[in-house]
Amino acid sequence: MPRLYPPLPAPISVLLVLAGCLHVPPIPGPLGPLGRAPVAPLSLSKPPTLDHPAEPVAPEAVEPNPFGESIADAAEHYLDVTPPSWRGDCSSFVCAAATRAGWPLTGNTRSLWEMAEALDAVHKRKIPAIGDLAFFDQTYDRNENGKLDDDLTHVAVVIDVDDDGTVLLAHAGTSQGRTTLRMNLLHPDVRVNDAGEELNGLLRRERESDRAGTPHLAAECWRGFATLDPDLVLD
Repeated sequence: MPRLYPPLPAPISVLLVLAGCLHVPPIPGPLGPLGRAPVAPLSLSKPPTLDHPAEPVAPEAVEPNPFGESIADAAEHYLDVTPPSWRGDCSSFVCAAATRAGWPLTGNTRSLWEMAEALDAVHKRKIPAIGDLAFFDQTYDRNENGKLDDDLTHVAVVIDVDDDGTVLLAHAGTSQGRTTLRMNLLHPDVRVNDAGEELNGLLRRERESDRAGTPHLAAECWRGFATLDPDLVLD
Protein backbone atom coordinates (compact mmCIF):
# COMPACT_ATOMS: atom_id res chain seq x y z
CA MET A 1 0.00 0.00 0.00
CA PRO A 2 1.53 3.34 -0.98
CA ARG A 3 2.74 5.53 1.76
CA LEU A 4 0.89 8.77 2.03
CA TYR A 5 2.48 11.99 3.15
CA PRO A 6 0.62 14.99 4.31
CA PRO A 7 0.53 17.84 1.74
CA LEU A 8 3.08 20.58 2.16
CA PRO A 9 1.87 23.96 3.23
CA ALA A 10 1.19 26.22 0.29
CA PRO A 11 3.98 28.77 0.96
CA ILE A 12 6.64 26.04 1.11
CA SER A 13 5.55 24.42 -2.16
CA VAL A 14 5.59 27.77 -3.93
CA LEU A 15 9.10 28.48 -2.70
CA LEU A 16 10.36 25.15 -3.97
CA VAL A 17 8.88 25.76 -7.40
CA LEU A 18 10.39 29.22 -7.58
CA ALA A 19 13.75 27.91 -6.47
CA GLY A 20 13.73 25.47 -9.37
CA CYS A 21 12.84 28.24 -11.84
CA LEU A 22 15.60 30.53 -10.62
CA HIS A 23 18.38 28.07 -11.42
CA VAL A 24 20.16 29.51 -14.49
CA PRO A 25 23.10 27.69 -16.08
CA PRO A 26 26.33 29.67 -16.45
CA ILE A 27 27.06 31.33 -19.81
CA PRO A 28 30.46 30.62 -21.30
CA GLY A 29 32.73 33.52 -22.11
CA PRO A 30 34.03 36.54 -20.28
CA LEU A 31 30.66 37.52 -18.88
CA GLY A 32 30.61 34.54 -16.47
CA PRO A 33 27.32 33.59 -14.85
CA LEU A 34 24.46 35.80 -15.92
CA GLY A 35 23.66 38.53 -13.51
CA ARG A 36 27.04 38.50 -11.76
CA ALA A 37 29.49 40.22 -14.16
CA PRO A 38 29.05 43.96 -14.80
CA VAL A 39 28.02 44.98 -18.29
CA ALA A 40 30.54 47.28 -20.03
CA PRO A 41 29.09 50.60 -21.22
CA LEU A 42 28.56 51.00 -24.96
CA SER A 43 31.17 53.02 -26.82
CA LEU A 44 30.10 55.30 -29.68
CA SER A 45 32.31 55.00 -32.74
CA LYS A 46 30.26 57.61 -34.64
CA PRO A 47 30.66 61.25 -33.55
CA PRO A 48 27.51 63.00 -32.38
CA THR A 49 25.55 64.85 -35.03
CA LEU A 50 26.11 68.61 -35.06
CA ASP A 51 23.09 70.84 -34.74
CA HIS A 52 24.50 73.07 -37.49
CA PRO A 53 26.71 71.51 -40.19
CA ALA A 54 30.10 73.15 -40.51
CA GLU A 55 30.64 75.47 -43.44
CA PRO A 56 32.87 73.99 -46.15
CA VAL A 57 36.40 75.30 -46.03
CA ALA A 58 37.94 76.48 -49.27
CA PRO A 59 41.08 74.53 -50.13
CA GLU A 60 44.20 76.48 -50.84
CA ALA A 61 44.47 77.77 -54.38
CA VAL A 62 46.75 75.86 -56.70
CA GLU A 63 49.91 77.67 -57.76
CA PRO A 64 49.67 78.61 -61.45
CA ASN A 65 52.33 77.60 -63.92
CA PRO A 66 53.93 80.37 -66.02
CA PHE A 67 51.70 79.55 -68.97
CA GLY A 68 48.63 79.74 -66.74
CA GLU A 69 49.53 83.26 -65.67
CA SER A 70 50.19 84.22 -69.30
CA ILE A 71 46.86 82.89 -70.57
CA ALA A 72 45.00 84.62 -67.72
CA ASP A 73 46.71 87.93 -68.57
CA ALA A 74 45.85 87.44 -72.24
CA ALA A 75 42.21 86.68 -71.42
CA GLU A 76 41.97 89.86 -69.34
CA HIS A 77 43.57 91.79 -72.21
CA TYR A 78 40.94 90.55 -74.66
CA LEU A 79 38.12 91.66 -72.40
CA ASP A 80 38.85 95.18 -73.66
CA VAL A 81 40.57 94.49 -76.99
CA THR A 82 38.92 92.58 -79.82
CA PRO A 83 40.86 89.32 -80.37
CA PRO A 84 42.20 88.53 -83.82
CA SER A 85 40.15 86.00 -85.83
CA TRP A 86 37.27 86.81 -83.51
CA ARG A 87 34.19 84.68 -84.28
CA GLY A 88 32.17 86.15 -81.46
CA ASP A 89 32.00 82.92 -79.45
CA CYS A 90 33.59 81.39 -76.35
CA SER A 91 36.09 79.06 -78.02
CA SER A 92 37.55 81.73 -80.29
CA PHE A 93 38.08 83.90 -77.20
CA VAL A 94 39.92 81.10 -75.38
CA CYS A 95 41.99 80.19 -78.44
CA ALA A 96 42.99 83.83 -78.89
CA ALA A 97 44.11 84.03 -75.24
CA ALA A 98 46.15 80.82 -75.52
CA THR A 99 47.73 82.00 -78.77
CA ARG A 100 48.70 85.34 -77.24
CA ALA A 101 50.19 83.43 -74.28
CA GLY A 102 52.43 81.46 -76.64
CA TRP A 103 50.48 78.32 -77.51
CA PRO A 104 48.63 78.72 -80.84
CA LEU A 105 45.25 76.99 -80.50
CA THR A 106 42.30 76.63 -82.81
CA GLY A 107 39.08 74.70 -82.50
CA ASN A 108 35.79 74.65 -80.64
CA THR A 109 34.81 73.78 -77.08
CA ARG A 110 34.60 70.05 -77.77
CA SER A 111 37.94 69.84 -79.54
CA LEU A 112 39.61 71.80 -76.71
CA TRP A 113 38.13 69.38 -74.17
CA GLU A 114 39.28 66.35 -76.18
CA MET A 115 42.76 67.83 -76.48
CA ALA A 116 42.89 68.40 -72.71
CA GLU A 117 41.77 64.82 -72.06
CA ALA A 118 44.42 63.48 -74.45
CA LEU A 119 47.06 65.46 -72.51
CA ASP A 120 45.69 64.18 -69.17
CA ALA A 121 45.17 67.82 -68.24
CA VAL A 122 41.53 67.56 -67.07
CA HIS A 123 40.77 67.75 -63.33
CA LYS A 124 37.73 68.07 -61.06
CA ARG A 125 39.27 70.05 -58.19
CA LYS A 126 36.88 72.67 -56.88
CA ILE A 127 39.69 75.20 -56.63
CA PRO A 128 41.44 75.67 -59.99
CA ALA A 129 44.74 77.28 -60.88
CA ILE A 130 44.97 80.70 -62.48
CA GLY A 131 44.84 80.21 -66.24
CA ASP A 132 42.91 76.93 -66.13
CA LEU A 133 40.25 76.43 -68.76
CA ALA A 134 36.74 75.86 -67.38
CA PHE A 135 34.29 73.73 -69.36
CA PHE A 136 30.49 73.70 -69.07
CA ASP A 137 27.49 71.65 -70.19
CA GLN A 138 23.84 72.61 -70.78
CA THR A 139 24.44 76.36 -71.02
CA TYR A 140 21.83 76.52 -73.80
CA ASP A 141 19.64 74.21 -75.85
CA ARG A 142 22.07 73.80 -78.71
CA ASN A 143 20.03 71.28 -80.68
CA GLU A 144 16.72 72.98 -79.77
CA ASN A 145 14.99 69.75 -78.80
CA GLY A 146 13.92 70.89 -75.33
CA LYS A 147 16.05 68.26 -73.58
CA LEU A 148 19.08 68.50 -71.30
CA ASP A 149 21.40 66.67 -73.67
CA ASP A 150 23.80 69.45 -74.70
CA ASP A 151 27.29 68.81 -73.38
CA LEU A 152 30.41 70.93 -73.86
CA THR A 153 28.54 74.08 -74.74
CA HIS A 154 30.87 76.66 -73.18
CA VAL A 155 34.49 77.30 -72.20
CA ALA A 156 36.17 80.10 -70.22
CA VAL A 157 39.50 81.06 -68.63
CA VAL A 158 40.16 81.33 -64.87
CA ILE A 159 41.67 84.74 -64.15
CA ASP A 160 41.35 84.91 -60.35
CA VAL A 161 40.37 82.85 -57.29
CA ASP A 162 39.07 84.50 -54.09
CA ASP A 163 39.85 83.27 -50.58
CA ASP A 164 36.31 81.90 -50.22
CA GLY A 165 36.73 79.74 -53.32
CA THR A 166 34.87 82.01 -55.71
CA VAL A 167 36.42 81.75 -59.17
CA LEU A 168 36.48 84.69 -61.58
CA LEU A 169 36.28 83.67 -65.23
CA ALA A 170 36.85 85.59 -68.43
CA HIS A 171 34.62 84.39 -71.23
CA ALA A 172 32.67 85.42 -74.28
CA GLY A 173 29.46 84.58 -76.06
CA THR A 174 27.30 85.63 -78.95
CA SER A 175 24.77 87.29 -76.64
CA GLN A 176 26.78 88.80 -73.76
CA GLY A 177 30.01 89.65 -75.60
CA ARG A 178 33.32 89.52 -73.70
CA THR A 179 32.86 89.74 -69.95
CA THR A 180 33.55 88.06 -66.58
CA LEU A 181 31.61 85.46 -64.65
CA ARG A 182 31.75 84.27 -61.02
CA MET A 183 31.51 80.64 -59.93
CA ASN A 184 31.78 78.97 -56.53
CA LEU A 185 31.83 75.17 -56.57
CA LEU A 186 31.69 75.00 -52.76
CA HIS A 187 28.21 76.54 -52.92
CA PRO A 188 26.96 75.42 -56.34
CA ASP A 189 23.30 76.34 -55.82
CA VAL A 190 23.82 79.77 -54.23
CA ARG A 191 23.70 82.84 -56.43
CA VAL A 192 24.15 85.52 -53.74
CA ASN A 193 25.29 84.91 -50.17
CA ASP A 194 23.95 86.54 -47.00
CA ALA A 195 26.42 89.41 -47.39
CA GLY A 196 25.03 90.23 -50.83
CA GLU A 197 28.10 88.93 -52.66
CA GLU A 198 27.56 87.05 -55.90
CA LEU A 199 28.93 83.51 -55.76
CA ASN A 200 27.51 82.13 -58.99
CA GLY A 201 26.50 84.10 -62.03
CA LEU A 202 23.75 83.04 -64.41
CA LEU A 203 25.22 81.09 -67.29
CA ARG A 204 21.95 79.89 -68.82
CA ARG A 205 18.96 82.13 -69.41
CA GLU A 206 15.92 81.30 -67.32
CA ARG A 207 12.86 80.58 -69.44
CA GLU A 208 9.29 79.65 -68.54
CA SER A 209 9.64 76.60 -70.76
CA ASP A 210 12.61 75.23 -68.75
CA ARG A 211 12.02 71.69 -67.54
CA ALA A 212 12.57 70.68 -63.91
CA GLY A 213 16.23 70.39 -63.03
CA THR A 214 17.46 72.77 -65.71
CA PRO A 215 20.80 74.26 -64.56
CA HIS A 216 21.21 78.02 -64.69
CA LEU A 217 24.06 78.98 -62.35
CA ALA A 218 27.68 78.65 -63.41
CA ALA A 219 28.51 75.94 -60.85
CA GLU A 220 25.43 73.95 -61.86
CA CYS A 221 26.65 73.81 -65.47
CA TRP A 222 30.32 73.14 -64.66
CA ARG A 223 31.90 70.05 -66.23
CA GLY A 224 35.57 70.33 -65.25
CA PHE A 225 38.84 72.25 -65.49
CA ALA A 226 41.94 71.72 -67.57
CA THR A 227 45.44 72.89 -66.66
CA LEU A 228 47.29 73.41 -69.92
CA ASP A 229 51.06 73.19 -70.15
CA PRO A 230 52.56 73.83 -73.58
CA ASP A 231 55.73 72.01 -72.55
CA LEU A 232 53.74 68.78 -72.84
CA VAL A 233 53.47 69.20 -76.62
CA LEU A 234 55.98 71.85 -77.60
CA ASP A 235 59.16 70.23 -76.30
